[in-house]
Amino acid sequence: MKGLYQRMGITVIMLAICMAGCVSGGGEPVESITSAELVIKVAKENNATVNAPLELKLAEEKLGAARIAVQKEEFLQAKRLAEEALVDAKLAETKSLSAKAKKQTQEMRGAIETLRQEIERTQKQKQ
Repeated sequence: MKGLYQRMGITVIMLAICMAGCVSGGGEPVESITSAELVIKVAKENNATVNAPLELKLAEEKLGAARIAVQKEEFLQAKRLAEEALVDAKLAETKSLSAKAKKQTQEMRGAIETLRQEIERTQKQKQ
């Protein structure tokens, strides 16, 4: 649970940074690019390379395109691409966390079933 709260905190911080970036003028989209980089990193830490490889790849490609747009001084394009990368990275992270939760649920169900069978076996031995 602690990890979930940390991820939620990171998401809130990233949204605040994005909102601050939206308010700022048409300069370099540093906040948007930084936010996308951070969420991509978090997604990778949450095993998105396995659980959501397509979304993660899209995020990385859009982030790369955003960096190229900055070099060309196409700042609005760069910002749009960085924001798309951020959304794709969040999707990858969410899919990965969902897959992790499903796996944990299956493991818990298996453990419960094992305990149920052991209880039944024990009760039969007592009879």
